[in-house]
Order: sequence, then structure tokens, then C-alpha cells
Amino acid sequence: MSPKALLLLLLTIPACWQLHAAAPDRGFVSRQPAASWEQALVTGNGIQGAMVYGVPDQETIILNHGRLYLPLHPPLPPPDTASRLPELRRLMAEEKFQQAAEQVVTIADQAGYGGKRWTDPFIPACDLTLSQPASGTTTAYQRSVDFASGVAAVEWHDDRGGFARRVFVSRADNVIALSLTGPGKGAVDCQLELSTRPAAGQGGWDAERMFQTGIKDTTAAAGGGFLTYRADFRRSWPGSLQGYEVTARVITTGGSTTTDGGSIHISGADEVVVLARIHPLTDAGHSRQPQTKAALAALPPDFNALLARHTAIHGPLFRRVRLDLGGNDDRSLSSEEVLEKSKVGQLSPALLEKVFDSGRYVILSSSGEVFPNLQGIWNGTWSPPWSADFTLNGNVQCALAADLSGNLAECLLPFFNYLEEHLPEFRTNARRLYGCRGIHVPSRASTHGLNNHFDATWPMTFWTAGAAWAARFYHDYAIYTGDREFLANRAVPFMKEAALFYEDFLIEGPDGKLLFSPSYSPENNPANNPSQACVNATMDAAAARELLINLVADCQSLGTDEEAVKRWQTMLAKLPPYQINADGAVKEWLTPALEDNYAHRHVSHLYPLFAGLPEEIAVDAPLQLAFRTALEKRMEIRRRENGGVMAFGLVQMGLAAAALRDSAMAYETVDWLTNNFWNANLVSTHNPGELFNTDICGGLPAVVLAMLVDSRPGHLDLLPALPKQWPRGCVEGVRCRGNIEVCSLRWSPDRVEATLRSGSTQTITVSLPGEPSPRRVDLPAGERIHLSIARTQP
Repeated sequence: MSPKALLLLLLTIPACWQLHAAAPDRGFVSRQPAASWEQALVTGNGIQGAMVYGVPDQETIILNHGRLYLPLHPPLPPPDTASRLPELRRLMAEEKFQQAAEQVVTIADQAGYGGKRWTDPFIPACDLTLSQPASGTTTAYQRSVDFASGVAAVEWHDDRGGFARRVFVSRADNVIALSLTGPGKGAVDCQLELSTRPAAGQGGWDAERMFQTGIKDTTAAAGGGFLTYRADFRRSWPGSLQGYEVTARVITTGGSTTTDGGSIHISGADEVVVLARIHPLTDAGHSRQPQTKAALAALPPDFNALLARHTAIHGPLFRRVRLDLGGNDDRSLSSEEVLEKSKVGQLSPALLEKVFDSGRYVILSSSGEVFPNLQGIWNGTWSPPWSADFTLNGNVQCALAADLSGNLAECLLPFFNYLEEHLPEFRTNARRLYGCRGIHVPSRASTHGLNNHFDATWPMTFWTAGAAWAARFYHDYAIYTGDREFLANRAVPFMKEAALFYEDFLIEGPDGKLLFSPSYSPENNPANNPSQACVNATMDAAAARELLINLVADCQSLGTDEEAVKRWQTMLAKLPPYQINADGAVKEWLTPALEDNYAHRHVSHLYPLFAGLPEEIAVDAPLQLAFRTALEKRMEIRRRENGGVMAFGLVQMGLAAAALRDSAMAYETVDWLTNNFWNANLVSTHNPGELFNTDICGGLPAVVLAMLVDSRPGHLDLLPALPKQWPRGCVEGVRCRGNIEVCSLRWSPDRVEATLRSGSTQTITVSLPGEPSPRRVDLPAGERIHLSIARTQP
């Protein structure tokens, strides 16, 4: 069914469709069917995903796989700008920034790039289409997602009684499972088929063209109790995918089954269960379908038994954290109702609780063998915006931002695995772009790690902060979990490679300070220069500073690399200091040649505040004020636009506000993020009401948690940026640096109650706004320690 036809059908839905069942304790119900895949219910297990949308008599379940990217361009070595680096730096010194950016493109064209090269796009596998005839009037329709089980359900009544479809993706068995039931024995009649339709792309991206130029042929078949689908790609090269296969076992209880081409027709069944699995193919000559059929046949044909095995893994992960801000009776509202009730300036606590939960659910469901791309693990178009790739200059980091504080540390492991898998390519980037040792992580990646995506407008080869930003996650993982083996064997080796790049790349400038040339502040240009190419972007310098500080501390903790530590300390002393402009704001470029441009969605110069308040800023009150002024300048622009576009930029602003203990500005970002960027399926969007995008599913929970708890080894700040709009509440399960869990934090206007548990015996200090000094707390390993503190209003 076309989107237009489906929309017309939705307009004819009777007003008598009302919700009869209560919302899941941790989840939501929606009373309107989804008109498009962007509104679909989502479920996933960190490698496969499913999206459920449609109406009772015509449902579509889009099947996704986290490694399914369409080969678009064969990977090329990055352009050899290392041999031209003196010339590029001369142009930068002469403030001929755009000429430098164009020079890179010229070098690339001479090497056969042939224009801007996009990353390989993330694509859907196929649709499982479900036709199920209705009898009489449809009533009591609802669709729902239970976050604690991962079940996406659709339920309705017609003249025969109640029907239900339930879908989940199993962590235990790596299978997409579907159950169809009716009001009694013999009530289920349906037609099932695997097919592909290149749905319209978002934001004008051409899905039909991508499908036609990317797919050589497709085949679908039905027989022997199975549906199968296969697609072969037109383009492939050594190491790339050549196609993929989908195999689905169809199990009926009672009734009769017939096949017609690629369809299975079922009549009079008590229940229908479908178990599906997707296999990307690196060798098109070797089909996986025989083995997959055997594996699916070996699974128990019991949907509830499979669900129990999955829920035993998924449920405890999701339930580690709970937020209660007083949503009360509004928690029972449908997603449409709670979205309608909540307004900017009148944020519904129930809506915030729901999107907080949904965000953690989405990130968990798209983390396992892979980590979330721009769309998590889901996609319904063959031409997704920005290829739905791993955008590493902000989007990925936003999606991962709450993995540690939100008690899902294992969700970071696939990110580290990906980085380490591509280390050889990152070394190639460093060598060819800048003649450096170490690693250079590109701004965009999907199937490989070579820096192939850039042009003269977006000179992304000049961005050098990628490895340092990734290193922050390595360092923090070790600090949050207390995993010394990880610190020694994975974190520090990666961090050392990132630092090695800077040892070679940085040069001494005229002022005796180290110079970042070329440089890039994603995706902004100075007010006095139209080019994004630059020198001394504050973000680049801040990321290098953070990397070196953390690396020194980690190596000293391990008692290793004494000579290297001395080098890194020397480099730290020579890094360019933060600069403050005439408005009193921290500058985005650490040079008098470039003026600040406040009217931009990115806030990369606030990078030092994305993970808390660094000591060098915490002890410098004028510098804190300058960062707050820089944030306020960006907030002024956002206020004119009721929050504006590009949600992950708001996340970064919220994290910065929380780090600065500015509860009012932090709450303002949460207000916009919650009210403006979620559809009724409680999946977030990139812009208000458009572009399916999961960045803030990790980012919004991160901001909320940063407002409630901040930490550094040996110290906790409770309620550091608590807004007046949350006079009382409770959060459970927050993880902190130092291998500490805030098992429970409950507050009211008069008192704070906190229960802490540490993975090791230690003494820490705990601060609360309004208290004259921190209090010392002894934490024996593994024991729950309860604090009850009378509040003094600051």
C-alpha cells in the first residue's frame, strides 16, 4: 500500500477506536496507526531490528540488520595531503582558508575521487507484509511497546472479537519473532509475504534511484513452511557485502496453509508464529538459507517461551534505571494525548519520564553486536539522510552519552570493537593526510574507516578531534566500571595512539604555543570568513588537552610510560589557552583572526563541558563565566526559534549547562528536547517533526542524569543542576565515576535521601547545593550506604 493510500485509509478510521488496555508499566500505548515507517513501533536486539506500522488489515514489518550497508563507493586511500602540508599551512597562515580547502579537493580529484563520496548507506532488508481481513467494524485499536520486554504489539477488535500481533527481536536466539492470535480457535486468516518497496526517502533523498542503481536482482519464494528473500548488489569489491538473505519460518497451530508464488496463505489458524533471520552475504555464491532453515527449525515453536528467554536478558538491563518526576495519572495517557498535553514552557513530567525510558530502550535495542548509527538499528528507506551512517563529529557521541551514567556500560563495547577493527585504516588516515604516526578518526564512517567524505564546503579532513573524543569514552568506561584490565589493555593503548598523532601533527606557532593547522569546528564558519576551514578550533585544542590530561592520569595510575608522560606534560603546558572575546564569551577559534559566529546549531567549542566540569575550568571562575556566556549566546539564537533544529546540538548545550550548574538553562534544553523532537512512536527526530533519528535517545537521558548526579573519582555531586520545576522526585540506578552506583536518590523540598553502593572500598566526598562543604562518606565494597540529608536551599 502506498503512503498516500495508507493516509487516506487512516482518515476513515472510526472515532470509536478507543484504548481499552492500560499502558505498560514501562512503555506506552498509541491509539492511532502509523501512516509511515517513520512512525513505526521499533524493537531490536543490537544486531537485528523490526519496525511495525500499518492498519489492522494491512501491516508492514520492516526487517533490519545492523551490518546491512549498500556498497556505494569502493574505499580509497585518503588524499595525499601530507606531501602538500607545508603549502596548506602556508595558506592557513595567510588566512586563505578556502583556498586550502579547495586544494584538498584538487588533490583528491587528481587521485580519482570524482567528487564528493558519501559513506555506504544503511538499508532495510525487506518488508514482511501481513494482510489480515477484517470482519465488520474495527474498534478498540491500540499499538504499544513494552520497554521492559521489547514487545511491540498491535491489538484491535472486530465483530469476531479481539486480535493481537506481537513482535520482538530475541537477544537469546537472535531471531525476529512475530505472533498472530485471534479471539479463539480457528480465528486467524492471513497472507504473509517478504518483499521490498523503495519507500520515499526523508528530506528529498532519492530512494528509488538508490534501489535501482544498487540492486542487481531480488528473489522471493514460499514453500515448506518458509518464506525466503534474497537481494544481490550491483556493486561489490573485496571485503564488501555482495547481497543478503532473509529466511522466515512460518508456524501455524491449526488451520490450513497454501502457497502462491512468494506468499503463504493461512486459513482458520489458532495462532501463527513467524521466526525470521537476516544474513548479510560477503560471498554471494554461498547461500546461508539451508543452514538458517535448520537453525530456525531447531527453535521451539512457542512464542511465549522464546519471549521468556529474551526477556530474561533484556529486562534486567532496561530496568537498571528508573526516573520518577511525578508523572502520576498522566502516565496512563496515550502517547498522542501526553504529547498534546505537554507544551514548551509547560513540560509534562509524564512525557519526560516516558521519553527518558524510551530513549534508553532505543539505545539498548540498537546496541549489541553493533552500536547505534544515525537511525539506531532501523530504517525504512533505501536512501536515508546522511547515509544513516556513523557520524563521529557529534551524533554518535550523543547517542552513546548516557551509556555509562545510564547503567548500560556494555552498550559501549561494540563502539570500542568497531574502533579497534578499523585501527589500520585510522593509521592510514593519519599517515596520508598529515604524515603522522598514530590515528586519525574521520567525521563519517560506515563500512570502513578511511577518510573519504569531504568537499570544499565541508573540509572534514581538517577535523582532528575524532580520536581524542573516542578516547574520552575509553577513559570514562574504565573509570565508571573500575575495570583495570580494560584500562591497561584497551583504553590506554588507544589513547596512546591518539596522542601519538598530536606529537607529530602539532607545530609551534609564532607565540610559542602549539598550533592546530589545519583545523575545523564542525560545521561552523567564523563571522568574518565564509570558509569552515580554519586554524586553532577550540574543540580541537580542548579534545587534545582532555586526552593528554586523562592519559597522564591513567599511565600514572598504572605506573607505566614515565618518559611519555613527561612528553605529554610538556605538550599540555604548550597548548593554546582558552580565549575570551569582547562579549565575554569563550571563543570558538583560538586566534584573533577569526570572529565568533553565534547563529549556528553546533556548539563544538563547549566540548570541555560535554562530560562534566574539568578541573581547569572548575577552579577558574572567570573562565566558567566565559563558558556560560558562550552558552547563553547560543541559547539566545535557539530561543528565537523555539529550540530550533538539530536536536543533538541542544543535547550538547544541556550537558554544558548542567556542567556549569546552570539549572535554568539545562531545564530549558530539556523542555525543547522533550516537547519538539518525538513522534507518537516515542522515537526521536533530528528536527521538529521530521527525519527519523535516534541521537537524542541517548542524549536526553544523559542531560537529565547530569542534572541529577555528577561525579569524578572520589567525589559525587547530588542534584548539581536541579531545576525548580522538579521540586521532588526519584532516580534509581545511576552509575558514577569511581565504580559507584547511586542505587536510589530521592529528594523533596526538605530532604535528600541517597543510597550508594561502591564496587571497591573507598572514602569519597559528597556535595549538595546549599551545603557549606562536602561531607566524607565511607563506602565498604558491595555494601549499600544510606544518606539522609536535610536540604538547605542555595
